[in-house]
This record gives sequence, structure tokens and C-alpha cells, in this order.
Amino acid sequence: FRMGIRTTDKFSKQVEYNAFLAYGTGDGRFKYGAGVRGFLSKDPRQLLGVNYQHDVEQLGQSPTAFKQDNLLSSILRRSPNNKLTLVDEYKVTYEREWFQGFTSTLMLRYRKLVALGNLSYMRPPESFDEPRTVHEINTAEVVLNTRFAYHEKYLSGTFQRIPVRSNYPVLDLHLAYGIPSVLNSDYEYERAVFKLSQRVPVGVLGNLRYAAEVGKVWGTLAYPLLVIHPGNETFYYDEGSYNTMNFFEFLSDRYASVSMENHFDGLFFNRIPLLRRLKWREVASFKALVGALDPKHTQELMLLPTMHTLSDGPFMEAGAGIENILALAGDPPADGS
Repeated sequence: FRMGIRTTDKFSKQVEYNAFLAYGTGDGRFKYGAGVRGFLSKDPRQLLGVNYQHDVEQLGQSPTAFKQDNLLSSILRRSPNNKLTLVDEYKVTYEREWFQGFTSTLMLRYRKLVALGNLSYMRPPESFDEPRTVHEINTAEVVLNTRFAYHEKYLSGTFQRIPVRSNYPVLDLHLAYGIPSVLNSDYEYERAVFKLSQRVPVGVLGNLRYAAEVGKVWGTLAYPLLVIHPGNETFYYDEGSYNTMNFFEFLSDRYASVSMENHFDGLFFNRIPLLRRLKWREVASFKALVGALDPKHTQELMLLPTMHTLSDGPFMEAGAGIENILALAGDPPADGS
């Protein structure tokens, strides 16, 4: 059970406050969090935010997936929800838009991770000793996220903005540095991720959306801090995940991926009289992932039996489906859109 509150622009157009309180009947624990963000200036756009949360998370979940407290995540699950992590997180963020379409976000973050369910933190045994249990993992890091989207426009509220994609490429760069020995932080590391994405009109074939991404982690790390490739253990489709992959199934410290999704906009169904009236649309997708994991990381925490590397070759999946199913029936527009 969860209850959250957030102020609106009727309260203030300069500062926004939020908080939540949740309770899990299975573990008998309260979860909670609070935050505030406000404008330093609106032209240029500069936002400063401070957040704290004590909550359960699914590490390795894509940003586009339903959260674990979403009702549909529970109803449409295809496996038990037993790979969770209790996270204490303190976060300070500063966002600045340098000019339209070019934004940087600087973040300072401290996290304490505690394994729940089937997860565990076990150090390899020394000589003939038994593996040693690690109760928690502490990390402190500084993160810089930069996004460049030429001529990108937004649907804007007072504080929140939703990008409306243009047909130009979008570049995202993520850089992070793990700071050792700050508030008992355990690891020093560097992480870099570069992503290129674009929506490309392809004439009568509709429109193609593609994304290519490469990433690498430097340092010797426990498995929760490595690249956990995003899986999906529900029956709904998530465009940001590998939908036939489980959570924590594949881990890497360096990887490259590509995904493509073509929306045919009725290319085939509009030629079939009855299906034309339903306004259904065809969609096809393909995703591929290659990666590697240095054995040195198992010196920190042993991988669990359900965790694997991509050493045997790439992970690939393809799909075809129908979208716009709930549209009201009737004749489609003359242009077929």
C-alpha cells in the first residue's frame, strides 16, 4: 500500500515538494521518501533538487517499465517478484538547459543496498573457509548526464517536461565516478555510456525507431554495480527492456546493443476491408546485445547461479505485433496515418 503527495503550481511556481509513505504486508516494513526541487532561474532553465528515499527497487529495470508498486506489475507478472533490493538513497541534482535541446544534469548520490528475496551478497571463500555474507553495499558517486536533441520540442508543465521527438538523431552521454571511502563507500569506479537514437520516416513503410548504445565500467565491482541488462518478467511489452530476458539474468562490464522498431502505420491492414475499419497497426521489432564480464569481479561478490555473462555469444530477440487495438473503429484518415 502506498500514498504519495506532491504540490502543484497553484501552491508555487518556483518550488515543488513531494513525499510518499508505503507499507508492505509481506515484509512488514514501511518505505518512505521526500524531496524538493526548485528553479534557480527559468531562462536559462536551471533546477536544483534534493531527494531521499528508503524503498524497495528492482535493479536492472528499464526506465520505461512500470514500477514495482504499479498494480499492472503485480497482475501481469510471469514469475515471483523475489529479486528486489532495499535502497537507502540520498541525491542532489542540478539541471541546466544550455540552449534548446541541449541539457546537462549533475548528480551527487549516496546509496546503501541490502539484498532481499533470492538475492544475496556473498564474498568468495578464502582457502577452505565458507563464503562470507556481506550485509550491505555502500556507494557514493558523482554523475553527469548530457542530452543533445536538435530542434527537440516539449510538452511542458511548470516543472515537468516530456520531449516530443523530432526526426533528428538524439545523443545521450552518461558519465559516473564512484568515490571511495566517503561515508563508508566501498568502491572506486568509472562508468561511461553513449546512446544514439532516432525516429526515421521510411515512406510507405511507416516510421523506424532505432537506438544504438555502448557502455563500459572500469574498476572491480560487486554485481549490483555492474551493468545489469534490463529484463522484463511481466506479460506486457516494454520497449526499453529485453522482453524475453529475466531480471539479473545477464551482467556485463562492457557491452554494445542495438534495437529497431518499425511501425507500419496500417500498411497491410488498411488493404483488408474489415481490418481497415478497426484501425489496427502493425509493428515489428529486433534487439541485439553483445557484452563481456571480466572474471575479476567475482573476487568481490560471487555471481548467483541464475546470473550469466554473454561469453557464449549475443543475445537477440525479435517480435511482431499489433498496436492501436483500443482505437475506435471507423474509416482511417485518407493519408493512412
